[in-house]
Amino acid sequence: MKESELASDVCPNCGSKTSMEIEILGQKYTVPVMCKCRKEEYERQEREFQNQQRKIRLERLRQYSLMDKRFEQCTFENFQINENNQKLYKMAVNYCKRWPEMKAKNIGFLFWGPPGTGKSFLAFCIANKLIENLVPVIAISTIGLLNRIKQTYKNYSEEEEVEIINILRNASLLVLDDLGAENNNDWAREKLYEIIDSRYRDGKPMIVTTNLTLTQLKEKLTGWDGVARTYDRLIEMCYPVEIKGTSKRVKAANEKTKIIEELVNE
Repeated sequence: MKESELASDVCPNCGSKTSMEIEILGQKYTVPVMCKCRKEEYERQEREFQNQQRKIRLERLRQYSLMDKRFEQCTFENFQINENNQKLYKMAVNYCKRWPEMKAKNIGFLFWGPPGTGKSFLAFCIANKLIENLVPVIAISTIGLLNRIKQTYKNYSEEEEVEIINILRNASLLVLDDLGAENNNDWAREKLYEIIDSRYRDGKPMIVTTNLTLTQLKEKLTGWDGVARTYDRLIEMCYPVEIKGTSKRVKAANEKTKIIEELVNE
């Protein structure tokens, strides 16, 4: 096939060719081609379509994530960096940048420390960034998750419970917030073991937050037989990171107290 330099038509808008002559086996043919402005319009529509498809997929992933609406505001853009948390911020951002490697090596975090120090915010920043990158993530409180499983019992549906477990199992990343706040009973420990063990066996990472110390968490997760199998799997998958600092909730309460005192003393 040989292209000719000849063209029969030009676009009245952009002045570029709308057809050209080609030669096939000695025979010349005139074929249409996209002019510059039509090509640009086609590319614009294609970008618009891809953006729309991305928005649809992103919305589906947000619904799939089971995330409470209030945690959708936990983003790196809203992260208030200071000298106490700048290393944590950098670690979390780089974790997302190197996500394929983190996933392949089954690397997660166990953020532990006092309440109000930013553990959940940090965990959900990672979750939201990965969701933005179209990674399937489940991010939910431990109590909320166990309550969802209990709800299936009221519906007398074993299939619903299996479906929840499979969703947790299939997610690329599972974020369990506030582990240890759930009721300390055999059923809760059994379900948590089932969830954590399935992630462990499948080699899929988790990020967990807890207000307990590591010793307290180990005791909480240890079963009636005295074996800390759940904790051991968790520690193997999730690198423990202690989150220190002044409770933001206490700080906020103190600021409100000052405002109330001002109202009283004016």
